[in-house]
Amino acid sequence: MQETSTPHISHWQVFNPFWYAEQFRGWTRLSYALLALGLLIIAYTSFGMGAPINGMTFATFFAAAFGWTTVLGLKEAKPMNGLFGLLSAAIYIYVAWLHKNPADAVLQLTYVILLDIPVLVMPSWVKDTDKHVRFIHETDTRGEKHGKTFWYTVVALVAIVAFAAAYLFETQVLHTPRPISDSLVLGTGLVGAVLTTFRFSESWFAWLLQGLMQIALWGFTVAAGGVLGASALVILVTYLMYFANDVLAIIQSSWFHHKEITAQLSRNNVK
Repeated sequence: MQETSTPHISHWQVFNPFWYAEQFRGWTRLSYALLALGLLIIAYTSFGMGAPINGMTFATFFAAAFGWTTVLGLKEAKPMNGLFGLLSAAIYIYVAWLHKNPADAVLQLTYVILLDIPVLVMPSWVKDTDKHVRFIHETDTRGEKHGKTFWYTVVALVAIVAFAAAYLFETQVLHTPRPISDSLVLGTGLVGAVLTTFRFSESWFAWLLQGLMQIALWGFTVAAGGVLGASALVILVTYLMYFANDVLAIIQSSWFHHKEITAQLSRNNVK
């Protein structure tokens, strides 16, 4: 993977639409094609399937569109989270809560805290992202302060605590219709968010698992029907696309192909 250097990133830039436009440069042709195809699918499921068009229709459309753009940008090691991710998550929180999937709403809030706010308040967080991505087992090789044992323990604790807390809250307090699938979404998604925040390649395996959990959760939600069924379908389709993108990321993303940088850091013993 070729090393590149990202210029200094200011707070103004991460709120500047033109800066986000710059982040679309340098993507692979496949990612450009996926972006266009995904937006067309989202538009069709939102407006072209005969469901009544209302405020919820537009809300889920923009949430899905911003979310799809964000995950493709992350695959390309571009800092599309931040403003795009914040807008998407805010709408998802509202929609998930209306559909009685509170753990998914909490997960979206977690994404804001771990993935979007750092970009907005600490723009340098996204500088040279591709140089900081590594596997957990490479932390020892790179001479980092916390090694693989520490991080594997953190991941396990996050998953267990998140699932248990969500399940108990949903079964004992809220009495929601899908406590197991909703809690699994929070557990796997929170692991993915933590791994992404600390730039570990294993985050994408967590996203794959979380994607399966999301597909199951929103599949059950769509099957339950109701007046909000159309918006649930849009979200289900979007998560299906997220899952396909996560599979492709394993093949082509710099989040997985960074042996040259790791080797150089190992030689220089740079943390």
